[in-house]
Amino acid sequence: MSGAPNARDVRRLLKGASAHLTGRTERGPDRKVRRYSYDVDSRQAQVFRPIGDGTTAGALGWIDCLLKTVTEWDDLERRKGGARPIGFHGIRVLETLLGRRGGIQVDFRTGRLEPAIDTIARVAGLCRTTVVRALARLNALKILHWVRRTQRTQNAGQPGPQREQVTNAYWFDLSGLPARVRQRFRDLWNRKRVRREGALPPDTPKTTGPSPELAAILGSIEASIAAKEHGASPPGGQYPRSEIKG
Repeated sequence: MSGAPNARDVRRLLKGASAHLTGRTERGPDRKVRRYSYDVDSRQAQVFRPIGDGTTAGALGWIDCLLKTVTEWDDLERRKGGARPIGFHGIRVLETLLGRRGGIQVDFRTGRLEPAIDTIARVAGLCRTTVVRALARLNALKILHWVRRTQRTQNAGQPGPQREQVTNAYWFDLSGLPARVRQRFRDLWNRKRVRREGALPPDTPKTTGPSPELAAILGSIEASIAAKEHGASPPGGQYPRSEIKG
């Protein structure tokens, strides 16, 4: 005579009954494949977008404006007494993904960006856990987005996993940022485009500029940075002890 079912048996029975009632089935042989992953060639995985206008000069300018905007936002919230929305690690990971720390290349024309998390950690000089948390924060702030992807293995028709996890596909979409932060980015981006092209395209949205309060705080930050840069070298760029001119 068999004994009463133990707790593990009960949990398994309940899980099976729940899956049957809700229509959810077992994940099959590919248990290492994460949920909500798409085949690399599927329509759902085609998420890459050009960086800036897709040109090298335009993309580099777009990256400059984005990094300046989020850094100002991070400093502004801190100066107001709150927590940094992105944090130093978040900005470092963002710089890494945008190619500012070497080791990771972005295709400006297509926006193709698919580094492994371990690669991001190595290039950024951070541990994997810190990178995962920084990515989650950037995603929560509507700066960075990604989709999980899989591909077929070589085991078709044979025992073993039929699919394997591959790197995520990343893309940038700033439309979810707070309105004032998004406006600041547009102001910087339009200003840079005017300097580069001489005029804005006719379909460019009009900008209103930051609020007086925000403008004053940003001006204070820029003045502080300029003062530090000015004080970093003696007048005339002369280093008296080494007699080296900067």
